[in-house]
Order: sequence, then C-alpha cells, then structure tokens
Amino acid sequence: MGKHQTGHIVGSLLRGLVLLLAVGLVAAAGWFVLHNNSANRAGGCPTTLHVVTASSFTTVVSAAGRTLRAGKDCVLVDTTSTDGRPAAGQLTQSRADLWIPDDAAWDVIAPPQFLASKGILNAYATLATSPIYMVTDPATGDRINAGGGSWLALSGLLNTKGSGVRMVVRNPAMSGDGMVAAGAVGEAVWLERGMDASSLVLTNVLGVTRTVNHDLAAVPDTPGEVGLVPEYALLATLRLANSERRYIIGTDHTALLRYTWLPSAAAAADPKKAAALRRLFTAFTSPEGSRAIAEAGLRGPDNIRPIFDGANVLPEPTAKPFEVLQPHHVQHIFATWDPEDRRSNLLIIVDIAANGAGSAPTTGTSPSPGNKVAPIEVLRDGCLVLGGLMPVGSRLGLWEVSPGTPGYRKLMPTDRLDDASRAAFGKQVGKLAAHKPGPGLFDAIVAGYQSVRDDYHDDMFNQVLVLTDDQNKDSVNTQAVKDLVQKLTALQDPEKPVKVSIVVLGKKDSADRLKEALKPVDAYVDNALQTSDVQAAFIHVVAGGLHE
Repeated sequence: MGKHQTGHIVGSLLRGLVLLLAVGLVAAAGWFVLHNNSANRAGGCPTTLHVVTASSFTTVVSAAGRTLRAGKDCVLVDTTSTDGRPAAGQLTQSRADLWIPDDAAWDVIAPPQFLASKGILNAYATLATSPIYMVTDPATGDRINAGGGSWLALSGLLNTKGSGVRMVVRNPAMSGDGMVAAGAVGEAVWLERGMDASSLVLTNVLGVTRTVNHDLAAVPDTPGEVGLVPEYALLATLRLANSERRYIIGTDHTALLRYTWLPSAAAAADPKKAAALRRLFTAFTSPEGSRAIAEAGLRGPDNIRPIFDGANVLPEPTAKPFEVLQPHHVQHIFATWDPEDRRSNLLIIVDIAANGAGSAPTTGTSPSPGNKVAPIEVLRDGCLVLGGLMPVGSRLGLWEVSPGTPGYRKLMPTDRLDDASRAAFGKQVGKLAAHKPGPGLFDAIVAGYQSVRDDYHDDMFNQVLVLTDDQNKDSVNTQAVKDLVQKLTALQDPEKPVKVSIVVLGKKDSADRLKEALKPVDAYVDNALQTSDVQAAFIHVVAGGLHE
C-alpha cells in the first residue's frame, strides 16, 4: 500500500472520528439541555406543592414558598389564584395539595372527600384575618350609630322602606368579603329573630343593594350607600380616601375574614407532600411570612393590625366575631343573590280549616297585636311569592287537604316550572279554600313524601312543605303521629333524601308537639304568628329548605 493510500485512509478515519465526536457532543448537549430544562421546570426541587389561594393572599403564599427553595430537599410552591365559587373547579383541575381561601366557610364548595379532616396536618387553622367595616357618609354613619353602631342596626335601616340607605357589597359568590359581609347582615337578624326572619330581611335588602362584580372593593359612591369593605382593602387606599367617610365596626359582632389552611386528603396521605406541607405551614410564621402577611394588609394569628399610614381612622374591633358561616347559611346567601341556587323540586301541601280569627296570623313583624288576616289569604300570597322566586327548570306542585277519600286533592301535580306552568300554578293558588276540620293531613304528608321521593332530582333540593292550622288537632293524636313517623321512616331512601317542613299557623303548642314527635324523621317544624313569619318561611324554603 502506497503512502498516498495510507494517508487517504488515515484521513478518512480521522474525519469519521471527528464526525462521531461531533454527533456525541450534540447528543450530550441535547441531553443536558433537556435535563436542565426539566430540572428548571421542576424548580430543581424534589417536591412540588400545588396551592390554590385567594387573590388577596397570593403574595403571602409566594413569600412563604420562597423560604423553602434552598437545599437538596427544597420545595417548589406552585400557586394558582382563584376567588369564590370558581375555586371548586380549580381544586380538581390543578390537583391542588393545599387550598387557602379567604374564609373557612368556602369549604362547603369543595368536592366531596377532597379536603383533609379537621386537625390533620393543621387543617382548618387560621393563617390570617381581616375584619370588615361599614364605610359610609357622615349622615348615614350617624344613623347607624344612633341604632347602636351594630350589624343589626344596619340591617334594620336597609329593611325599612323609604330609609334611603343602600348596601354596597362584592358578589358573595365571587369573594370572601362579599360572602362574609352579606352573611353578617343576615346573621345579625338570624341570631336575634331566627332564620326565617333572616331570609326575609336578606331578600328585602337585596332590593336596595348594589353588587360589585369587578372592582376590588365595595366602596360607596353616593350619600346613603354603605359599603362593606375588608380592612386589607381599606389600608391600601386610606391616604387617597375621602376624609369625610365614616368607618364603623360592628358593636354586636365583628364580621371577620379567616384565611384558612385546607390541605387535600390526598396530599395528607402522601408522606413527601405531607412533610412539605408541614414546612410550608411553619413558613407562614417565619419573619418572611409574617412580613408578607402585614404587607398584604392582613392580621396574623396575633390579631394585630399591620402598620399603615392613616390606619388610626379605623376603629379597632372589640366585639366577638361572628362564627364561621355554616353550610346552610352559605346556601341561604347564594340563593338570595342567584336564582339558580333556588332550584328545587317542591311539593306544597295546604291544610287550612279555619277561615276566621281562631288561628289567623296577625299583620306586622313584631309580637304586638295587629289586624287578623284570613289564613287562606296569607297562604295564597305566600305561594305566589314562592312561585315567583323559583327559577325556570324547578319543579313545583300544589296539594290541599280536603274532606273525603283519600283526604287530599292534587290541585297541580308536580311539574317542570316554566312560564306556562307558573301561570297555571297561580290559577290553582287562587282556588285554595278553607275546609271543615277533618282527617287527611297525615295521609297527604305520607303520599306527598313518596311522590317527591319517586320523582327525585339529584340536582335540586327535594322538599315537602306543609302549612296547617291544626284545626283537626292532629298534633294531639299520639297514635296517628306515631303511625306517621313509622310510615315516613319506611319510605326513607338514603340515596334520595327528601326534607319535610311543617309550618303551623298561630299555634305554638301544636308546633312544639309535632316538632318533638317528628325528630326521628328529621322534620322541621315551626309556628307562624305574623304574616311576615309565613312570608319568611316561603322565602326560606327556596334557599335550600328549612333547617334548625
């Protein structure tokens, strides 16, 4: 082989080797880039926590998360900001390990079994708070203070026709301060006069309310408006605020946002996630976490107001906070603001034997005597109000107790509610009539319960609402009441729960007897003394049923 050939072969080998090296380097570089990008996407940390939180708490979560980014066992905190009811969908969509809403009452919207039970991994611990103030003009502020400066005083002014006082609140379905603020107006009445009165007041208040859907705070614009604004939102704007505004904190109770730690059940069961969550929980009390809470205008667990210029114009809360809103109370608020939350499968059974003064409710809203009103007239008006409140797509039926067999008649079989059926319902309501006292009430309740159960709709509240004056004295017929309980118990289906609610007109003793006797079937029983009580019961039933 000649030198020329040898050189050619060696050159070819060298070029091949160089090519192989180049390919190898490119492949190695590609692997490095892909690996590095993957590491960057994971934050270079072995554990990632997916957190859903309120927009007003996002900066706090980010600050606490940054304290966990160092070291081989670092934790990446991936935060998604979602407020109000949309958070329910975000929890499953992002496979959240942790939810920090702006109030504990939001847990009612979480998917079933999604959240860890109270106490597990500090579940339901409060990380921060913010009280809610009534913000208004001097003249309106003086009127609220003249009534005691309380939430009850505000609700009284809002519920008084012609008072000129209006409420401004953020949409309760889209923000914690809207839900808790509206809840405070209702809760003040609930605690003082009961849930039915609260339902009636909130419905009336909605008519004089400006609901804010987009702005950050529900600030008042005109004289007579009372904005319900959390402290954190006020602190950020006090220097620019109208110096003539009055800031009132409730003297009866404090309306309080509670930013609540809610880990998911799945994360709590995962040792790595659980360990990371414990570290994140501790980070909120670190210097960085505490500083972030204060900078967000929130109070930490110590309940100390953060330092902001001009904060001295805000009175310090002294009254005991309202309790966290219970699920039924939250539904009560949602149903007031959104007709779709009033969707029900409802059968009304009317049993009125008296057409005179015997059990007739009085006019007015106070315990003082008023003019007697024929019970059947009260119920006609109440039925029409209820029919108007229920949205299209609901189901509504009307029966009445009557002499003969089977002891009741179906004025309007339960059917889907639309414009035509609503008009038909109104005509049948007009046919309601008082009858001679006689049996039939308990048979009607049993048959009505079975009818609603057999026509059960899992996307609605399924209910039987009974209104009676007990002129037949069914409440003292011990054996008949026992038989009623046995029959209703036999008809119960855990997969198809039906609520029975009974309102007795004017007879507290009758209501008390039935209330005790019907406890085994979880029936709601109450009495109505005024026409406003009856109207309130009708309104409340469309907010998800009557409850204790």
